[in-house]
Amino acid sequence: MRCRTLAVPSAPVLTVRDHMAIRLAAASYRYAGARESDVRHQLGWSMPVFARHVNVLLDRPAALAAYPVEVKRLRRIRDARRRVRAA
Repeated sequence: MRCRTLAVPSAPVLTVRDHMAIRLAAASYRYAGARESDVRHQLGWSMPVFARHVNVLLDRPAALAAYPVEVKRLRRIRDARRRVRAA
């Protein structure tokens, strides 16, 4: 049985799955559907579950400390998409 819980915001360290999720979210892919395939294969999650998990991770200080460049870039992308939706 697979655990489909979101990251705990108060947890001080990142789990192996947290590291994998951040690396997959920050990776660039050449073909459509490649990220979805990697997420499904490596984590066993659907894309909505993956997106929720990454959004929670982006707000955690431990993620920023471990991957400062990737987290800042992903935050900028997330914030830009939120601004477009709000407009």
